[in-house]
Amino acid sequence: MEKMNKAAMAATKIAELLHWIGGATMLGLFICSFAAPDWLLEALGSAIRGGDGTLKVYSFEISGTDSSGTVMMSAVTMFAIAGALLLPLMAMVFRNVYLIIKKSKNSTPFQKDNVRMVKEIGIFYVSMPLVGLTLSYIAKLVIGVDLVETGADLDGFMTGLVVLCLTQVFSRGLKLEEDVDGLL
Repeated sequence: MEKMNKAAMAATKIAELLHWIGGATMLGLFICSFAAPDWLLEALGSAIRGGDGTLKVYSFEISGTDSSGTVMMSAVTMFAIAGALLLPLMAMVFRNVYLIIKKSKNSTPFQKDNVRMVKEIGIFYVSMPLVGLTLSYIAKLVIGVDLVETGADLDGFMTGLVVLCLTQVFSRGLKLEEDVDGLL
């Protein structure tokens, strides 16, 4: 079990770090979309056109090209905004998972901090599809309904609800453990 905990701690810390780096990169992409749009089109244009033209980050998806195959800088900007918001949310999920494993290593998982962190994980998961959905509507308003195809994946919403339910299990476990400790 100890080896599995160490591996899980390492994996969650690496995933957290990669998500923070990804969020910072998306922030850089957002800045470049205004500061150097021509350079950005040259650097990313062939990559966007080379695939199916879809830009996706977690619960947000947008078509990066118009019907003629031209890359839309406004779509790239919306994608960068989505990435700059969603990747840090997921980084916080991995951070909390890491801290839960670390705090529970030599103790019980039923601790006040763990209950709070499980609840935060649920909130982060619920907020991700809401951010994606909101940005999809904003993209359609800003770019135009006829010019842009967007999508929002709502699976994270259901995952968040399940995790929020697990918060109740952890909360009950904490109360039971406190009751047992009071009897001893």
